[in-house]
Amino acid sequence: MSARVTLRRRLSDWLRGGRTRASLEYEAGEDPADEDIAAVQRGLMNYNEKFTGDAPQVRLGAFARDATGRIVAGAHGTITWSWMYVERLWVDEALRGQGVGTEVLARLERAALARGVYRFRVDTASFQALDFYLKQGYEVFAQLEDSPPGHTDYFLKKRIDLNP
Repeated sequence: MSARVTLRRRLSDWLRGGRTRASLEYEAGEDPADEDIAAVQRGLMNYNEKFTGDAPQVRLGAFARDATGRIVAGAHGTITWSWMYVERLWVDEALRGQGVGTEVLARLERAALARGVYRFRVDTASFQALDFYLKQGYEVFAQLEDSPPGHTDYFLKKRIDLNP
């Protein structure tokens, strides 16, 4: 049994290139500090840029406000690697089915198009807005069952042809 452990350690050391992890401290838990999250993001972005070049991220948003200035619908997302990821889209329940979501999404897409971005992606759960996105020209390219439990998470994409 000890020979097996020794073999695993040697194989592990070989796979790590002889580097040792003895001086590292590991931690895991809820609500990590913002600066810890930022350190991971910076590290990954620095690594990715070796392959992709500088990939700045641009945040965009589009909103609808009522007469009092309260936001009643909105969408926001991030452009990176020439794709617009629609992170969130929400319409107050009293305004759904009246074209407000369509207008907000169209304005967000136009803001991306003005920056030369014509590819979009979004994900939505089965109890959210799958039919809405399909009507807006998005197509499902993947789905994840039981996420959240009892539902399906759909991943959609859309490409707007700039030369019709």
